[in-house]
Amino acid sequence: MSSPVYFEFLASVWDQLPEEDREVFAELWHGYEQVIASVYQKAVELNLNLSMNDLQAWSTSRWLPYTFVDANKIIRAATLTSNQDLSAGINTTSKSLLKLSVDDGEPFEVDIRGNLPSITKIDEIVQNINFGAGFKFASTLYENTIIHLTSKSVGPQSKITVHETSIPSSNACEFVLGVDPDFLPYTVPEFKYPYSIVYKKVSSIPSMRDAIRDESLSLELVEGQDYKLEAGAVCFRSQPPEKLWAERTQVDEETPWHNFGFLTDIYQENSPRYVGVLQGLWFALWNGPKPSNVRISLYLLFGLPTAPEDAVVTAITDQRDEVVDDRLVTIPGSMTLLGKSGVIHSIVIPVGLFPEVEVGEAVTLFQPLTDGIVVFDKINSPGFVEREVGRGGIQRFLTDEASHGFGDTDETKALRMLEEYTFLPQISVEAFVYPDINLKNVMIFLDAFRPLNKTYLFQVVVGVFRDKLSLIDPLELDIDYTLGETLDLNETSYMPTTNITYYEDKFGSNVTVGLPYYEGNDVEGLDMDPHGVVMDEKLELEVWKDGIFDYSFQA
Repeated sequence: MSSPVYFEFLASVWDQLPEEDREVFAELWHGYEQVIASVYQKAVELNLNLSMNDLQAWSTSRWLPYTFVDANKIIRAATLTSNQDLSAGINTTSKSLLKLSVDDGEPFEVDIRGNLPSITKIDEIVQNINFGAGFKFASTLYENTIIHLTSKSVGPQSKITVHETSIPSSNACEFVLGVDPDFLPYTVPEFKYPYSIVYKKVSSIPSMRDAIRDESLSLELVEGQDYKLEAGAVCFRSQPPEKLWAERTQVDEETPWHNFGFLTDIYQENSPRYVGVLQGLWFALWNGPKPSNVRISLYLLFGLPTAPEDAVVTAITDQRDEVVDDRLVTIPGSMTLLGKSGVIHSIVIPVGLFPEVEVGEAVTLFQPLTDGIVVFDKINSPGFVEREVGRGGIQRFLTDEASHGFGDTDETKALRMLEEYTFLPQISVEAFVYPDINLKNVMIFLDAFRPLNKTYLFQVVVGVFRDKLSLIDPLELDIDYTLGETLDLNETSYMPTTNITYYEDKFGSNVTVGLPYYEGNDVEGLDMDPHGVVMDEKLELEVWKDGIFDYSFQA
């Protein structure tokens, strides 16, 4: 039988089918199309992930069904976990009040001051909160480090609210619970209907809907607006229907790490930002350890703005302060690029950083767009070691018979030799725009990327004096802090208190800013270890007036 006969037979069968049966067949073939499209998309993603330029952060599963019934409903109490470390106590002299409510109960206000308000212990704060609540409302986590509040009920009606206190200036919610007083009342949980899901490693569900076909659609929910993802669960703002479909479910199989990240030993939580980091690092590795490439890599590791492709800057908007709901809010600046591909890119400029490019300027792939990080070496900045680090950094390498001072001395010769075989990444404190920046990854990259005959220093600039302070000016701490004079990586230790800068405040008092003493410091000077020199992730600064300790803060 010839093939045309088969087609004539199929056509005659279709013509004789009732209309309702035709719709069944049409829906069946529509389902087959979706299944084939899902398989095809997975095949395309696998092929794209073989190329660094086309690397995808997540794999995609299409049209997965989700059920939300009593069997997978999560019944739990509302909780509020602080992000403030209170293990060393807190000064509650001026900030001493908290006003809270549990479920739909009446708000209660408590005075959290301890026996010694200047050093109120976390146990005293917990005791005061529990006394005001009338039940065990507060507890501590991580060995008496942070406060954890737990409602006495479970289910959707369970909630905790932080209110404004009777004396707003005495509200301690920010320093005790980590709640911004500008956003009170603050209630948790925001998404109070949690359900467990059967699929593993789900990183994102952009949208969910009650039907696959658009003509049957009556409800569509958006991630972040109507629901959010937790580990193994979806939490809804309101009660969801029993069944929803997700056109796209993004699954985290850590493909960027397995395909390219492990080769550089740079691991971060999987995200499109991590993909950009790997693409930039490999770009720098392929193009060699020039200072410009070191700078590009650091920008990507810190998540600072870089050009996503060859492009032209079409617009720049400066950051500005605006009053929103009676609050002064800093609006970040922005930058618009027209890419070579025709795509328009909108770049956010982090607060505190400023553009390094101008409107109309052409930029290249991965080019830094703002300030924040500078890399010095002997070519682009002759004399950078003495200027940025100081002569104290060379003392360790000098013998007792070495001559000191300026001119043709052993100290000067050693300083020039150090500069010959050293480069210095200098990071502005404003460059720490993400809370998850891993300095260990920075060191891993610098160790792998540096020329074999060079070491590196690592410097974080807390601040810079731009204007000379006069006696009538109020004192503002704007410090130029340089690491390097007496740091030693091998002993993982720091120097005893060392003066960084010195000036007089408006009262004529001498003010010295220095580093506190760290245990284990047994060697002074700069260790020219091939692994480089780095600072700890946290730095505490002390302020002294006329030789008397005034206060300290962390940076």
